[in-house]
Formats: sequence, structure tokens, C-alpha cells
Amino acid sequence: MRRGTNRAFSVIEMMIGVAMLGIFAAIAVPNFIEMQYRVRRAEIPTNLDGIKTAVLAYESAHGHLIEERMPRPDAYPGKRERAWKMGTRFDQIGWVPEGEVHGSYTVTTQGPGDFSIRGICDVDGDGAQASYTATRHVNARQTTKADVY
Repeated sequence: MRRGTNRAFSVIEMMIGVAMLGIFAAIAVPNFIEMQYRVRRAEIPTNLDGIKTAVLAYESAHGHLIEERMPRPDAYPGKRERAWKMGTRFDQIGWVPEGEVHGSYTVTTQGPGDFSIRGICDVDGDGAQASYTATRHVNARQTTKADVY
């Protein structure tokens, strides 16, 4: 009599499959986490460009620049999002972010007719802050290394 063929996986095949899944996970999870950090950090240059537009519009309408030297919403950005606080000079220039923010923002004048906007964040919570700046003539650009989140 002829026996039926065995169609099950052997223990060795199962171990190889589990090992391959472990290798894929070891590669994918850190890349996924880093991508989340990049997405959160992308808020900063977007907001800086919005602030720059608002500062230029305010200057055009009122004939002078306005400063906000205190980091807003606070000086300690971290992993968590923070609510934006109203009642700052950002209200005067007409800029308010949509929802909560990861970064902190300042606007300083650099002499007559020039200004600098700075945004910082620490979305991975390691204590190293990513920093971006924008000026009248330069759109937002990162001033720290690309691997700082």
C-alpha cells in the first residue's frame, strides 16, 4: 500500500521561517521609528515658513517688525505634543498653528528690516534638540545634523 505524502513543515523549516521574521522585524522596527521621528520633526520647517509669511505680511501692513524672543509655547520641547498658548506676539502677527505642536518658536530682529525665526524640537526625547532657522531671504533650513530629532 502506498502512503500519502506528508505536507506539513518540519521543525527546521519553522525555525528558519521564525528566524527570517525576526531579521525582518529587526530591520523594519528601527526604520519605522525613525520615520515617525522625521514626520514629527517635519512640522518645524513648515511652521517656520508660515511664521515667515505672517511676519512679512505684518511688516507690510504696519511698517515695522515684531519680535517674540520667548520660545513659544515653551522652552522645553520633548516627545509629547503641547497645546499652543494664545496671548503672545504670534497672535499679533496673525499666526497660529493648527492643533498642538512638537516644536518651540521664536522671532528676533536682526537690525533694520531683517529678522530670524528659530524652531527647535526634540521628538525622540534624547535631550538633543533639532534646530531650524529662517530669515527674510532664506526659507527654513535645518542647522543641526540630519540625524538629530
